[in-house]
Amino acid sequence: MVSSSHKGVFLSVLLIPGIISTTQFAYGSSLYFKNAVLDPQNLNTLAHDKRFQTPTSNEAGSVHMIQFEGISVEALSKEMESAATLLRYIPDDGFLVQVKNHASELNRLEHVVWHAPYHAYLKMSKALVKASKEETRFVVQLFLFEDLSNTVLEKLGAIVLEKSRRFLKLEISGAELLKVAALSQVEWMDLYREPVMHIEKPAYPVSSNLLLKKDFEQFQGYATGAKVLNAQGLYARGITGASEVITIADSGLDVGEIQELHADVQGRVVGAYAVGRPEIGKWDDPLGHGTHVVGLAVGNGTKSNGHVRGVAYEARMIIQSLFKWATTLGHVIKSMGLPADVDRLFEGPYADGSRIHTNSWGSELPNGEYDIQSAFLDYFVWQYPDFVVLFAAGNFGVDLDQDGVIDRSSLASPATAKNCITVGASENYILTDGLQMKWLDMGISGDGLSLWPAEPIASDFISNNVSQVAAFSSRGPTQDGRLKPDVVAPGTNNLSLRSRVPEVNPEESWGVFNEDYVFMGGTSMATPLVAGAVALVRQYYQEVEDRKFVSSALVKATLINGADDLSGESVRKPNSDQGFGRVNLEESLLPTQKVRRSFDETMGVKHGEEKVYSLKVMASDQKLRVTLAYHDYPGSPAVRKALVNDLDLSIETPSGEVFYPNGLNAPDTKNNVEQIELTVPRSGVYTVHVRGKAIRVGTDTYHAQPYALVATGKFSSE
Repeated sequence: MVSSSHKGVFLSVLLIPGIISTTQFAYGSSLYFKNAVLDPQNLNTLAHDKRFQTPTSNEAGSVHMIQFEGISVEALSKEMESAATLLRYIPDDGFLVQVKNHASELNRLEHVVWHAPYHAYLKMSKALVKASKEETRFVVQLFLFEDLSNTVLEKLGAIVLEKSRRFLKLEISGAELLKVAALSQVEWMDLYREPVMHIEKPAYPVSSNLLLKKDFEQFQGYATGAKVLNAQGLYARGITGASEVITIADSGLDVGEIQELHADVQGRVVGAYAVGRPEIGKWDDPLGHGTHVVGLAVGNGTKSNGHVRGVAYEARMIIQSLFKWATTLGHVIKSMGLPADVDRLFEGPYADGSRIHTNSWGSELPNGEYDIQSAFLDYFVWQYPDFVVLFAAGNFGVDLDQDGVIDRSSLASPATAKNCITVGASENYILTDGLQMKWLDMGISGDGLSLWPAEPIASDFISNNVSQVAAFSSRGPTQDGRLKPDVVAPGTNNLSLRSRVPEVNPEESWGVFNEDYVFMGGTSMATPLVAGAVALVRQYYQEVEDRKFVSSALVKATLINGADDLSGESVRKPNSDQGFGRVNLEESLLPTQKVRRSFDETMGVKHGEEKVYSLKVMASDQKLRVTLAYHDYPGSPAVRKALVNDLDLSIETPSGEVFYPNGLNAPDTKNNVEQIELTVPRSGVYTVHVRGKAIRVGTDTYHAQPYALVATGKFSSE
């Protein structure tokens, strides 16, 4: 039975079936779990809901849900000191807490308006709720509050497959899932799904004949797609990525021997991890994917006289080879070997001095969900705020309803995390070679039907317009309505390095150019281009502006603030297709006829605090654009709303008019990236406000939320 307490009011459950990504949530009214909305203002009780009949506990060590009011989280923590420990924020204005002696002690706390046990049903994904009615065995992943012994799980018939700190991967009968969920150590459970590389494979095999082509001039500088990112002004100033180390977690690199690597990366590999094949220590690339990705980020064009060159062509790199051979139904297949929790990928490279980590892989379930891996990623960046993580959005963009518009919400985790840069794909400009076809023909599925059958998409060629988002690029928003992807970059017909490992299948490429280079496409290709851009931004801030510390939030805000809008005049950015636009490095760092001001506020703002910036606009012939970005505390994978700390950006004009971010007429309560653009700002002083509306979990030192702010416009540089 359910035990709950609420000063005269009982707790009820409001069911919302399915996925709702556009719901407008009332602030501070209910608790928004993925499986239910708990409303303390309704006079019904959980006790009448069959889903909540599993045993619960009020004893020491048990986990309860609370909702609070009229107090900051910092003060709440002190008020609860003897009764419970805060574990995880639950929107709106709630927490999961661990009881110290007995749950009845929560009743005496002045600002806790109700509490109830954290029920097993709330800890299970919808897929597991369905699976719990079956006897079939499933592979499941657990997100834990604290360590859970193997013995406890084995008594329930579970086989522990992998264990790491707050993560467990196990095999168990569906009939035992509720019992596992009822354990106090468990925060969230979901089916485990193998990750996949985000390369878009052609519908029909391409020719695998090895041609000795040398005509690089035909591509007019667009071979890799790096030209589109507009970095020429930075290159002229000596900003080429030379000071940076980019970690690339992918299938591997070429032949996997330092002295025998492709000439375009020779001498710049400073570390290699055999993540997928640790037992034999191999990091070569039998897939060809990782080698291609490496070239787009850091290739220097040695074998092409500089024509096929990555964005940060003098950067060094660390390779994390995820490739492994796996056996499925008696067949040996190419697969990936990843640690159970994604943040373990980041630890070694960070210790080695790398501050950029790019990933062109993700979940095979493109539903826009903030999940366990998203939370792990966010926590690492929260702990190490100068670490920039990039993830490909995925290649799950389709037009199933055949209305000529790519369907929404097809992002694949961990790209749904708040603290990474999520990269979608735009088109490159390649009119000869590679794959030259229309989207209608490119998207033939297994049943012979096209994924993009309707105009205006169907007849559009796949790489003839750099201002077009690629049809396959996964769209946002996330399930909780956050804006993703963050930016886009070219991801069709990218020419880059070719792995020389014999097992590579050239028919899975977009066409072999010669023995050194091959065409591929996908958000996998767009992402390393942006990783190269990150390297240039970091180098610029450190060497030109002499910044000793460059936060990931500042890098993100800088790239987003300068991004080009690809949406034309119909639907302005930001939107779920392009995010904040296509990366434009010159506009981000060296804007013409404009001034850029950048603030890396590492001390941040506290709850209820506000910081103000004045911008004196001199003329109205240039846009005024201001971007706020911050690395948020990780949300719980059990809830519907991932945002924990809420900062508000607004601009007050000289006439007193107030503008809000992201195309809204009110403060944004979902995103940790906010942008305001005034197309024709009148001369005068504009006041930029950054307010700490709700700081639920602040930094250990200042109990605040750090952030970065970047502004460009025709204003005084003082």
